[in-house]
Amino acid sequence: MADYAPPIIFAALAWWLSTGAIFWLIGRPRATFKWTALGATAILVGATFLLVSLRADTSVTGAYAGFAAGLALWAWHEVMFLTGFITGPSRVPCPEGLTGFARFRAGIAAVLHHELAIIAHAGLIVWLSWGAANQFALWTFLILWGMRISAKLVVFTGAPNLVDQFMPRHLDYMKTYFSRRAPGSVFAAALVTITTVSVLLAFTAFGHPAGSHASAGFLLLTALAILAVIEHWVLILPVRDPSLWGWAMKPAPQANTTTKAKTDWRA
Repeated sequence: MADYAPPIIFAALAWWLSTGAIFWLIGRPRATFKWTALGATAILVGATFLLVSLRADTSVTGAYAGFAAGLALWAWHEVMFLTGFITGPSRVPCPEGLTGFARFRAGIAAVLHHELAIIAHAGLIVWLSWGAANQFALWTFLILWGMRISAKLVVFTGAPNLVDQFMPRHLDYMKTYFSRRAPGSVFAAALVTITTVSVLLAFTAFGHPAGSHASAGFLLLTALAILAVIEHWVLILPVRDPSLWGWAMKPAPQANTTTKAKTDWRA
């Protein structure tokens, strides 16, 4: 058991601290965002070099470093989205009364550039990791991407406990694409999928010798997948998820919610 606990604890702390750090940075004055983006880009470059340097590293330390590199690579996308530098071609609220595929298309337009950036980056990481002995940076990035797509679909289709009070003011228009209602089939499918992934990762981890590179790496991924399960349950249970990061960020002042769909929120 002593060999299994450290990766799980490390993954949970790394996720909590990195998320809190991003919330703290996004809570600073908007004039600081360019420096935040530059800092995140510098970390992105460093994480990319780390990923390449770890290709042949099959030590336990290499598994931890690969996981950390994957977190850092993903963090760049979170920062660029929350600062508003990479979102989508549409930066206006969802038009009132829009439903079905038209609403879905409007939602895609609000995040399209962000999603395309992730796809391009994922392709680069796959290329850099191709044939490598240590691919935990790649798998960490892919799991985080899957977590985010799943969460986006859930809040778009319906979740009663939307945790949106820490959404930066300049992204308030994004809230109009959320649906605060009882969860449906999308939530059920998402929960079954990520729970299954968690179980498969756990079985894979325990199928390798305790304390090995593979065991540590897959336990790190297992913990990350379990955190995704918890995040999804938070969307429907009456718990205060933001309290986890109360130390990092205070709620942003709210924009005028009476502004209609034609308002441009880029100002």
